[in-house]
Amino acid sequence: MDEPLPIDTGTSAIGQVPVASEDPVAHVLIDHPVPHLARTFDYAVPEKFADTARPGVRVRVKFAGKLRDGFLLERVEKSEHIGPLATIERITSPVVVLTPELLRLATATARRYAGTLSDVLRLAIPPRHARAEKAVLKAEKAAQQQQSDSAAPTAGEAANSTSEGSASTSNTPTSTTTDTIGRLGEWVVNESAHDREDKFPAAEHPRIAMTCVPGPTPGLSWITAGLEAARATLAAGESVLWLVPDHRELAVLAAALDSSEDIGSYSVLSADQSPEQRWKAWLRGLLGHTRVTIGTRAAAFAPVEGLGLIICFDDSNSNYLDQHAPYPHAREVCLLRSTIDSTGLLFVSTDRSAEIQRLVEVGWLHDATPTGPERREGAPRVYVPDEERDPFAWQRIPSRAWQLMRGALRPGTKDTNAVGPVLVQVPRAGYYPVFACARCQEVARCPQCSATLTTQSEVGPFACRSCGFHSDTFSCGRCRSNQVRSIVRGRGRTVEELRKAMPGIEILESGGDDIPVAIDDSPRIVVATTGAEPYVLGGYACAILLDSLWPGPWMRSTDEGVSRRLRAAVLVRSRTAGGVVYLGDTDETIRNTVTTFDPVTTMSRALNDRMELGFPPYRRIVELTGAGADIDAMITAVPELTELIRDSDDDGQKAVAAYPIAAGDTVGEALAHLIASRSAKKLPQVRVRIDDPRSL
Repeated sequence: MDEPLPIDTGTSAIGQVPVASEDPVAHVLIDHPVPHLARTFDYAVPEKFADTARPGVRVRVKFAGKLRDGFLLERVEKSEHIGPLATIERITSPVVVLTPELLRLATATARRYAGTLSDVLRLAIPPRHARAEKAVLKAEKAAQQQQSDSAAPTAGEAANSTSEGSASTSNTPTSTTTDTIGRLGEWVVNESAHDREDKFPAAEHPRIAMTCVPGPTPGLSWITAGLEAARATLAAGESVLWLVPDHRELAVLAAALDSSEDIGSYSVLSADQSPEQRWKAWLRGLLGHTRVTIGTRAAAFAPVEGLGLIICFDDSNSNYLDQHAPYPHAREVCLLRSTIDSTGLLFVSTDRSAEIQRLVEVGWLHDATPTGPERREGAPRVYVPDEERDPFAWQRIPSRAWQLMRGALRPGTKDTNAVGPVLVQVPRAGYYPVFACARCQEVARCPQCSATLTTQSEVGPFACRSCGFHSDTFSCGRCRSNQVRSIVRGRGRTVEELRKAMPGIEILESGGDDIPVAIDDSPRIVVATTGAEPYVLGGYACAILLDSLWPGPWMRSTDEGVSRRLRAAVLVRSRTAGGVVYLGDTDETIRNTVTTFDPVTTMSRALNDRMELGFPPYRRIVELTGAGADIDAMITAVPELTELIRDSDDDGQKAVAAYPIAAGDTVGEALAHLIASRSAKKLPQVRVRIDDPRSL
């Protein structure tokens, strides 16, 4: 005789806990690091939480015998689970932090990068800070009570907001540094007000790509362009989200916003903030207390009420690539967000990334780069070594470079506009970061792992950064000579040479952990490694870009070389103000791009070759790291993948496969499913990284 089917008696909870009368079942996303467990589970909503258990709030639930955090995604009437359900133990906060907009963006990001929703939300929503939350909610309640008396924040509230944001953008700034940054911000705002032409298009939610030249604000034209776009967006009653790559740009941008009377209060989101500051700023954006939010990488997910424009500066910067699973790039998050929420986009930079140029060429982005005459007028004059006319052009610092430096540093020069700080950019730090045998010219390599050796002086000690090898003496593996010569001099050796050649001139080093954000316009020499160039009030009078900059043997090495050189050259005054650049690179692509200040044409030509070869950005790539058999299983299970290269080392193998852009969501979901399936079966995991710029 067949057993009777179970009778549905409604939702019940373990322990006979009374449940909510309406929608008593909650779909809760468990915040779990294990892929196959980072999904939704059904829980009963106790009657006491009937009003506070709203979709989007943080909750605490019991999972596998332990209390875990989670997000309440949805409440429904019934569960497919047969039997009593475990209950929600606690509502962590009454604030709905996972809004429908953020949930859609996080879901799309997880699908794009083959990750879990929990991993993305861990990056998107900062940890809760109870004291900060109470302060913001108290201010929110007070504002609601006084809404009839005041429709906008008072000047005191705005000043308090901006001062909190600005203070959080640097680690421990001195009063002198803070004053210089403030003056820099005022200078940018004043100059932009003088030359303001309201070029930002009036079209609803425009999508624009722009490269900038020094112009009247060397190094800070991106702020001028962004302020113009922000003002137009705010005037239309919408809000602005502005991303920058690191804390230095954040400090300068905050100073400019402080000086802009028509921008108002703003929130700052940065990894340098304390948990309290970060959570307070995040909630202020969520509750609509500010209409402008600025921040670094993670701010791409920041909640902004009535978002109308996303500004992203220097999208090719490596700081935008998150090093936590699922390894999203802030540029791609901005693109997803603009598509989902129908917002405007402004990508402004000194160079042009391959991804942005492809979107320009397919018509998805409009190119607003200055024309040829504007670029030539706003850019500095660029000199390159001339081996035929200058017999000393082979020297590391040729006579022409010395002449330009002395002309900018000596107050007695005829052209007073050319007097000011001099930037000397070197590719690497240290003394002799790369050296060779003085007898046979063989590059010095580690006897243990064959990586290049480094040294702090001509007599040692010698060390390997890859395996930790250390020796007080050097012996060439080819001819056994003990003498060395420099191939690339580092920052330390360059400073030593400049001090000998120019006694009495102040020399400032910038690099490593000691990178000034901004300095004044006093004549001095600033020796900086690439990416560590300080901003200067009024711009540099001269820049000497030493050595040949080649970042490494990978597909985007020339792109990065162009980006680093332009990042330094754009800090120099325009040619009409006497600005000059001496470029030591021998690479023709870098020379042509910096000389013409036209990265758009350079990237357009490079894309033609990559399109024919089927390389990114015309196809997406995925990097798989693990055991060879496991990688084979993953590639075989996803038919859209085509393996390109594979390398082996002691830790396993790394394979790079490509797939069509149109199959992006399909491949992402398939890879995420495979990862979860292997996790459930306790099989060895394969690390998946999609569109990592360093994969090829």
